[in-house]
Amino acid sequence: MWTTALVSGISLGSFYILIALGFALIFGVTRNFNLAHGELVVFAGYVSYWLWKVWAWPFVLTFPAAVLATLLICLGLQRLFARLCEPLELNSIVLSFGMAILIQNTMLFWFSGDYRLIRIPTLSQGLHLPGLYLSYGQVTLLFLSLSMIAILYILMYRTYLGKALRATIQDKEAAAQAGINVAGMGTLAFCLGAILIGLAGPLYGCTHYLYPSTGHQITLLAVTITVVAGVGRLGGIILAGWILGLAESFAVILCGASWREMVAAVLLLTLLAFKPRGILGKGEQ
Repeated sequence: MWTTALVSGISLGSFYILIALGFALIFGVTRNFNLAHGELVVFAGYVSYWLWKVWAWPFVLTFPAAVLATLLICLGLQRLFARLCEPLELNSIVLSFGMAILIQNTMLFWFSGDYRLIRIPTLSQGLHLPGLYLSYGQVTLLFLSLSMIAILYILMYRTYLGKALRATIQDKEAAAQAGINVAGMGTLAFCLGAILIGLAGPLYGCTHYLYPSTGHQITLLAVTITVVAGVGRLGGIILAGWILGLAESFAVILCGASWREMVAAVLLLTLLAFKPRGILGKGEQ
C-alpha cells in the first residue's frame, strides 16, 4: 500500500511539474503572468479528445496536433503581451484573465458543457508486482513527464540557448547588454511553454474529466508550484511538484480523499512561510 502510494505520488508530482514548467518558463523570461495557462491545458486536452473520439485518431498522434494548436495560440498571445506597457505583471494579469474567459467560452461553444474523458482501455490495465500495482496510465504519465523534464534540464543547463534563457530570467537588462536577444528569448519561452502545455493537455484528459471551466484549478496549481519553487529555479519546481504529489497521495491513505487538497495546501503554505525565496533559496532570515 505504501509503495503504491509512493509511486503514485511521484507519478502525480511529475505530471504537476510538467504543468507548472510551462507557466514558470514564460513568466520567468517575459514577466507575463498568464492566467490563461490552465485554459490552454484544457484546450489541448479537448483537441486530443476531439481527434481521438470524432476522427478516430490513434491517441499518440493527437499529441502533435495538440502541441501545434497550443503553439499557434501561444504565439498569438505573445504578440498581445508584447504590446503591454508597465506595470507589465499587472497588465498581463488583466489581459490573460480576459483571454481565459474567451477560451473558456470558446470551448463551451465548440465542445458543449458535457464532461469528457479520454478512456484508453489499455491505460487502465497494469502491472501486478509484489506489494505494488502500476497501471499503464501511470507508467505513461511518469515516462512522458520525466522525459520532458530531462530534455528541458539538458536544454537549460547544457546548451547556449539554455544559458541565454537563464540569464534573461535572472536579469533582462544585463542579458541585453551582454548581446542576448531578449525578445527572441521571449519567443523561445512561449514556444517551449506551448510544447509543455500541448503535451500536458492530452495527459490531463486521460486522468481528469475535461470541462471548460476547470482551467483555473490548473492555473492555481502552476502558480503555487512556481511561487513555492522560486522563479527560474528548475530544481525547485521539480522538488515542489513531487512534494505536492506525494502529499496528496499519502493524504488519501492517512486521512481520506476529501483531505487530499487540504493537506497539500497546508504543506505548501508552510513551505512558503519558512522559505519565502523558494524551496531551494538561500539566505532567509
